[in-house]
Amino acid sequence: MKNVIIRNMERLIACSSDSERERIEPMTAWKWRKLYQIANHYGILPWIAAGVHAYEGDFFMQIPDDVLNPLMSEYGDKSEENLQKFQLQVERSKGLLHHLTTRSLRAYAKDFIQTVKNVQE
Repeated sequence: MKNVIIRNMERLIACSSDSERERIEPMTAWKWRKLYQIANHYGILPWIAAGVHAYEGDFFMQIPDDVLNPLMSEYGDKSEENLQKFQLQVERSKGLLHHLTTRSLRAYAKDFIQTVKNVQE
């Protein structure tokens, strides 16, 4: 399961690629700042800025001015490579959300050992 920040980031990115718009989920000022930090880290601010512009006037786009002002000045080139890196990281993090228990690890190890024994025979 993705958190609201990532879901809204994906909506903003998708909106800038002329697809049908999904509604933005409400976020606190802290979450908008975090969204900005993540987008800056991955170099996808131009993608996010285009999405924010497309959602202009949406009720839930209550972005604090200290985030909105620098974000709206980001009209650089949209790097497909940076976008792909971000999307890959999101896909990888999905697997981290499903924590393995000790019991499931033991069961996996037991099945793995049995499989190896069967192959050796």
